[in-house]
Amino acid sequence: MTVALWCSVCGSMHAEPRECPGDLRATGPERHGWRVAVETPHGIEAYGVLVAPTHETWRARILTFPNVLWTIPGGAATLKFVGKTPQAAEALAVSFIEGHIRARGFVRHHGMDHAAAGRYRAEARPGAAITTSQRKPLAMPIRFGNGPALFSAMTGNLSESGMFVSTMAPLDPGIFLRLMMSLETGPLGMKGEVMWNRPKIVLGRPVGMGVRLVEPPSIYQQFVREI
Repeated sequence: MTVALWCSVCGSMHAEPRECPGDLRATGPERHGWRVAVETPHGIEAYGVLVAPTHETWRARILTFPNVLWTIPGGAATLKFVGKTPQAAEALAVSFIEGHIRARGFVRHHGMDHAAAGRYRAEARPGAAITTSQRKPLAMPIRFGNGPALFSAMTGNLSESGMFVSTMAPLDPGIFLRLMMSLETGPLGMKGEVMWNRPKIVLGRPVGMGVRLVEPPSIYQQFVREI
């Protein structure tokens, strides 16, 4: 039986040298995707997936925030996962991270994730009330939904009146939603309205949605002021 191995040329896994796609260089903007925070023996770590087009396919890379890319055994190349769509490439990387977490007995962290996503500029639609000086880049776990189910995502930036939620499935503008996040003081539920969304990659900016909070709690506003 042929065994697939990590390739030192392309950084992906394949069985035969002739299957190597060559240098999986990004041919378009790379953006943040799925993220998770875990408790390890060395403290809380945040892992994330970066997705970018590479010629006719897509590649995904894994990052330990803020700036450590995962490499193949031996460190000869950056670890890469290839798919026909960005979702397929991201799913392979997510599966690898999930296996890494299980194999090492790490525990998902449901509190604050202090990994800043400063490489990607915070943003808002033109004319939005949230100004650049008010937004603070911060990546932390959050759950959202406009029905009984809540979906996992990550924040990209926070302000006292809103936030950017990084998700592959942003809701449409005008939709009201529930938000659940964990602060050091405990779980915090909030209500918000989607003001704008970005369902596709635009100039390297992450996919997601801008959310205006409806009557943001004072405990949340205090948390943002102290970031």
